[in-house]
Amino acid sequence: MAVTITSVLVSVVCVAVLRWAWGFLNWVWFRPKKVERCLRQQGFAGKPYRFLVGDWKENTDMLKEARTKPIGLSDAILPRVMPLLHQLVKDYGKNSFMWIGSKPRVNIMNPDQIRDIFMKINEYQKPSHPQLKLLTCGLASHEGEKWAKHRKIINPAFHQEKLKLMIPALYESCSEMINKWEKVVSVDERPCELDVWPYLQSLSCDAISRTSFGSNYKEGKRIFDLIKEQTDLTFHVIVRAIIIPGYRFLPIQSNRRLNAIDNEIKSSLKALINKREKAMSAGEDTKNDLLDLLLESNLSEIQAHGNTKSVGMRSDDVVDECKIFYFAGQETTSVLLTWTMILLAQYPDWQERAREEVVQVFGNKKPDFDGLNHLKVVTMILYEVLRLYPPVILLNRDVHEEVKLGNLLLPAGVKVSVPTILLHQDPKLWGDDASEFKPERFAEVKMSVTITSVLASVVCVAALRWAWGVLNWVWFRPTRVERCLRQQGFAGKPYRFLVGDWKENTDMLKEARTKPIGLSDAILPRVMPFLHQLVKDYGKNSFMWIGSKPRVNIMNPDQIRDIFMKINEYQKPSHPQLKLLTCGLVSHEGEKWAKHRKIINPAFHQEKLKLMIPALYESCSEMINKWEKVVSVDERPCELDVWPYLQSLTCDAISRTSFGSNYKEGKRIFDLIKEQTDLTFHVMLRAIIIPGYRFLPIQSNRRLKAIDKDIKASLKALINKREKAMSAGEDTKNDLLDLLLESNLSEIKAHGNTKSVGMSSEDVVEECKIFYFAGQETTSVLLTWTMILLAQYPDWQARAREEVIQVFGNKKPDFDGLNYLKVVTMILYEVLRLYPPVILLNRDVHEKVKLGNLLLPAGVKVSVPTILLHQDPELWGDDVSEFKPERFAEGVSKATKSQVSFLPFGWGPRICIGQNFALIEAKMALAMVLRHYSFELSPSYIHAPITVVTLQPQHGAPMILRKL
Repeated sequence: MAVTITSVLVSVVCVAVLRWAWGFLNWVWFRPKKVERCLRQQGFAGKPYRFLVGDWKENTDMLKEARTKPIGLSDAILPRVMPLLHQLVKDYGKNSFMWIGSKPRVNIMNPDQIRDIFMKINEYQKPSHPQLKLLTCGLASHEGEKWAKHRKIINPAFHQEKLKLMIPALYESCSEMINKWEKVVSVDERPCELDVWPYLQSLSCDAISRTSFGSNYKEGKRIFDLIKEQTDLTFHVIVRAIIIPGYRFLPIQSNRRLNAIDNEIKSSLKALINKREKAMSAGEDTKNDLLDLLLESNLSEIQAHGNTKSVGMRSDDVVDECKIFYFAGQETTSVLLTWTMILLAQYPDWQERAREEVVQVFGNKKPDFDGLNHLKVVTMILYEVLRLYPPVILLNRDVHEEVKLGNLLLPAGVKVSVPTILLHQDPKLWGDDASEFKPERFAEVKMSVTITSVLASVVCVAALRWAWGVLNWVWFRPTRVERCLRQQGFAGKPYRFLVGDWKENTDMLKEARTKPIGLSDAILPRVMPFLHQLVKDYGKNSFMWIGSKPRVNIMNPDQIRDIFMKINEYQKPSHPQLKLLTCGLVSHEGEKWAKHRKIINPAFHQEKLKLMIPALYESCSEMINKWEKVVSVDERPCELDVWPYLQSLTCDAISRTSFGSNYKEGKRIFDLIKEQTDLTFHVMLRAIIIPGYRFLPIQSNRRLKAIDKDIKASLKALINKREKAMSAGEDTKNDLLDLLLESNLSEIKAHGNTKSVGMSSEDVVEECKIFYFAGQETTSVLLTWTMILLAQYPDWQARAREEVIQVFGNKKPDFDGLNYLKVVTMILYEVLRLYPPVILLNRDVHEKVKLGNLLLPAGVKVSVPTILLHQDPELWGDDVSEFKPERFAEGVSKATKSQVSFLPFGWGPRICIGQNFALIEAKMALAMVLRHYSFELSPSYIHAPITVVTLQPQHGAPMILRKL
């Protein structure tokens, strides 16, 4: 038998392959099964080993599912954060194990065995993860002599006397965060919702930067930002899948970015270290930051061994330790502070005790090191938080050689796990109240100060103050205001924490909207069922809860006069979601409102309205022409839903009167405003205000911003074009835009061309949006309800038609003629009384104010329920619910007996600036409809008034039209 090189090579390869295959099989099957038998023989229990993956997939699936469901504040957190471990202990008890790939991880919960594990650091070593080498290649991961050397050098930097030197840096970081909160929280001390978690993350990052690098903390912060990115990328890889050997060497984007970050971090840190080492060599004073303390300790160690550099740390070692400062310190402190605030918010008695202690120890002085050592209650709280919410929920160790642990014999390859989260809530160790928040259990613990406790104590001062503000907002202030109102004779439901009457109001409204009503039924139980029930149960002097604020109903005409006259004491409420829509005259207060009102007012004077009649006629004619095409030519009656036509009419009219010959461009802009309006109110009506909701990067918000940008760009282009034409001396167009620009220019010129007295281009844009938002809705609903009521009362329809024909005949309606339409005016006023466009007029009280014999505290909302006021028998007589236009035969003043009881357009200085425009437009439209058609309600009409901005017919207004 001849031996060739080929056969030798084949034999060698076969041996190598077989050996590798045996090693692989031993790793993935034989060794796991052998270890499993060994563990089961010693009383451990767990799921049977599954080839290669172990319990990984089940663990991942359970974790994903658990993370989709929030839990109650009093629920155990283990089923959510470690569902497989929870199930494992539930099924198999404390002496259990789970499979991490092909290796078992044994749970150890016996305190004596735990002591052994953490004392015998050579037998039980920290587990290593190849992907973590870029992050934790420092004291946290070293073993043996290298760990001992690094620990010895680093230790002095964290001695008590060194920590004292860091207090000013920690105070600076905390003060910076408090200043940020001050800017966010309202200056008038009203409560403000704030997500404290990102602020506390920034605080701990800033604190570790300052204490690590002192005056170079900004450079350090930049380095730590890179470390954070590196951390996020690394853990994204780790939690995504089982370890793939060599994965970190693959030339993929994430690995390239990780290596690039690592190179940048190391070069930046080395530059800082070299700079400090040179300064120390030159005999300069140390900075008392961690970097200097570390370098000083390292140098002392080297000098103590005769300048033998091998006993000290190299520059690369110092770089890795600086990374560990961030990685370990920043996360631990930020989560501790966050959970502390969450628990203190739940337990206000402990929050108050902590606040009292902080105030007693420091008063208004800066927190100092000695004072922080005296914060016994704060320390108890921090320890209890660490017990309930430990930053690290598992402490793992690897067993590389067979080792004896108490009465157990652990084979090589086993992983040992101390589940902190279970240990801290073990009733056998902590008592039956283990799951409860009881800081007093740490009353006898000796206090010590660390960077974490210093930060926590300083933050407590601010956090407790802030939390007190929240409690005041959601409970103490509402209950105090409630007592004040009840003492003055007001009645209403008791305050319900945070939500008030919101849910009941919403539920009643939803139910009411499912049922139509009869034509003669009162509309209040349908459009405002909660208000109807409130007045029924508690009378006129009642209030309801809008979240944590009471809204008081005011129906006394003298008090109403006061509210609408004292515009500074009773201001219009603001809604953050409405800022894109109503950032104009409607929402302005004080001097800005006065300035805008003065400039806009001339555009709505009678002589200016005359100039708009042709544009209004054009719009009405266009609608009549559309109806002509729909109604049969043989003059048979035709059913038509007039509501969408009247909406289009008012939209077209406001476009023509606003932009004249550019009305088509204006109409496009107003179509965008309509979409913006619909989107905004869809959000508003869906839920209670969520602070910051409009800033979320969701589809509706993105669309709202895109629309707003488009509207502003289009309007600015139109405005710029008009301004250039005016500068060139061209004739004005007599539309609202020109009248507004002309009035604005006159105001500026009257003050010596001082532009600050006029409106900016942005202001004009916002006012143009208000023209649509206020004008279009009001007139369209007024016309719709007028046609519905005239369809029910044909005698009044006939009287109105006779008057129109008598005044105009076949001529075009003109301004003077429209002013002579007495019957039409009476009808319109009566419709506005029965179906006011806005059913509630609300105002906010920001400071304590006297209203007649009442004293209203700050924070109260005042509501004038127009819909109730207009149908109050004490003000209007027993026939208040009937359609009787004749009550306005001698004008509004006579009908109301000179009382403030008719408010379709508001009242006082802030009365709707466009009320005359709306009435002229309504008269023009009604005159032309009456002249061309008679109408009656279709059998398909469903009477279902609904409030969506204004009072509207939910199912439209189908009419039977007959051509005259």
